[in-house]
Amino acid sequence: MGADQGAWQRYLKAPHQEAYVGASAEMGGAAPARARVVAALEALGEGLTDVALRCCCQLEGLEAAEKHLGWSARSGKVVLRIALMHLRDHYQGEAGCAGDYIG
Repeated sequence: MGADQGAWQRYLKAPHQEAYVGASAEMGGAAPARARVVAALEALGEGLTDVALRCCCQLEGLEAAEKHLGWSARSGKVVLRIALMHLRDHYQGEAGCAGDYIG
């Protein structure tokens, strides 16, 4: 685990999280989107969420993410690929219509 292992947990525990998680899709706005992100991050779990958040949400480069997480060079590529595969599976289960986007 890297130095920022709790970063995703702070994101999930943001103020008023219960208002976002309990929101229905009919409400529109950011609440349903935030609920979907929270569900996806919870599906990934702590080990994969850190690299997914850094590279996909914060647009941090893979080398920088490896350095921040205390990983060896090129290990982030493998972990990020696993995280993306888990995200694909999560969204396929949610929507049932996603294709194989990871080559």
